[in-house]
Amino acid sequence: MAQIRIRLLGRVQIINEHGQQVHLPPIVQNLFAYIVLSQYRNQYRNGLRRELLANLFWEDQPERNARRCLSTALWRLRREFQLQPTFNPDFITATSDKVSLNFEFDHWLDIDQFEQAAIWGLSKPLEAMTTEQVESLENAVNLYTGDLLEDCYDDWAIQERERLHLLYLRSLARLMRYYRRHGRYEECVISGKQILQTDPLREQIHRELILLYMENGQRGLAIHQYEMCRQILKRELGIEPMAETKQLYQQLMEQERPFLPPSPTTPTPSIDKLLMQLKNAMTDLENAQNQIKHIQQTLISMNQLYPQ
Repeated sequence: MAQIRIRLLGRVQIINEHGQQVHLPPIVQNLFAYIVLSQYRNQYRNGLRRELLANLFWEDQPERNARRCLSTALWRLRREFQLQPTFNPDFITATSDKVSLNFEFDHWLDIDQFEQAAIWGLSKPLEAMTTEQVESLENAVNLYTGDLLEDCYDDWAIQERERLHLLYLRSLARLMRYYRRHGRYEECVISGKQILQTDPLREQIHRELILLYMENGQRGLAIHQYEMCRQILKRELGIEPMAETKQLYQQLMEQERPFLPPSPTTPTPSIDKLLMQLKNAMTDLENAQNQIKHIQQTLISMNQLYPQ
């Protein structure tokens, strides 16, 4: 296991090799995340200038106060890492003018793993995808436990968040189409719903789910999906579905409705009741037979008394 595991997708987590979490104050945590992201994107491999960090995180403070706040945050950051049993002091370097992380340090970074898996999985057209690439995309989707730094709303976080989110949606869409192509209907539906859970306005995905349900003979689900699409578009954008979606719905309406047997007007009798009815009928039959016997005997007697 890596000496430090860094998760930036969803809530920030920094975990040491013993599975214990490193706790940082919010401003220090965001500062650390910014440094990680910046160096990970190769923008500042040689380190970030203190002036840049001070102005970014304490822009409402006078320059001198901002630099002091930065120094305090860096002291807290280094202190928390120094408390780790196997901490390498070279992991975080802070000089008089720059701050940097040593990416040669034994670490694991979720956005790095996610991006590598997604990009490799998407590197070939759908029809040329290998099993290994499908598994890579599935791994990428599992790594995406939430949007990047979901509690941070600074511009630098929002831009990178959107980029990674789009890569996540592309991965899900590719998996959805792969599953449909190979008849893996249940997995296809799950992928489509995952997309719509985060971006319900994707009309193309609604259409693909409708088609999938139609192909699988699930007419009721197809109608429900269309209605869901129509209501969302109306509520969120004030528009109707595209002509292509409406045409698909029209085809759905023209399909022969499945035969449904009429429901019984009276409830089916229980077994005990049927047995009682049978017993009563047998008793009635026995009584009728006895009456017939009695009438036959009476007729015989009358013939004997009054022969013709």
